[in-house]
Amino acid sequence: MSISTIAELLFNENIVKDQEEFETYLIDNDYHTKIQVGSFRLTSDMSYKKIAETLTE
Repeated sequence: MSISTIAELLFNENIVKDQEEFETYLIDNDYHTKIQVGSFRLTSDMSYKKIAETLTE
C-alpha cells in the first residue's frame, strides 16, 4: 500500500486531519520507506509521530 493510500485511508477514517500534511510528515521524517504490512490500532488523538512509529514497528 502506498503512503498516499495510507494517508487517504487515515484521513477518511478521521485519524488524521490533513491527508497531504501527514503524507509530507512521513516523507520528511523518513518513515515512508519503513511502513510495515499489518493491522494497527490507531486513534485520532495520536500524534503524527506516534502514528508513524506504530506503522513502522
